[in-house]
Amino acid sequence: MKKYLLILLLISFAATEMSLSVQSSFAAISSWSPSAKYSADSAIVISPITDLDSGSHGPRAPMIVPISASYERLISSVILAFNSNLGEIEVEVVNTTTGGYDAGTIDTRLLYATVPITMGPGHYLIIFTLPSGRQYKGEFDI
Repeated sequence: MKKYLLILLLISFAATEMSLSVQSSFAAISSWSPSAKYSADSAIVISPITDLDSGSHGPRAPMIVPISASYERLISSVILAFNSNLGEIEVEVVNTTTGGYDAGTIDTRLLYATVPITMGPGHYLIIFTLPSGRQYKGEFDI
C-alpha cells in the first residue's frame, strides 16, 4: 500500500511540474507583440500550386509537401530541408514589394540548401519547380 501511495505522490508531483512548465510557456507566448514578429527566425509555410487544367474536380487526398523552409535573419537566407532527394529543382524568389527577382537551381542530394536573400526588406514569394513540373510556393516578410 505504501508503494502505491508513493507512486501516486510521484505522479502528482510530476504532473504539477509539467503544468507549471506549460504555464510558463504560455506566458512567454502571450508576451508576443507585432514588433517581435521579425526579431526571430520564422518558418515559411510551403504549399502546392494546384494545376487548374488537371481536369479533376473531385476531393483530393492530403499531399505531403516535400520541402520545409524558414527564414534566418542573421544570415539573411532561407534555409531549406527536403524529405528526400528531389533532384535538381528550380527556385524563384520575388520581392513583391520592390519587384526584385532572382532565380537559380538547387541540387537536393544533401537534403538541405540555403537561398541567400539579397533584395532587402519586403514581402517575398518563393516558388519551387521540381523536375516533374510540380510546383510549390511560400510567402514571407522581412
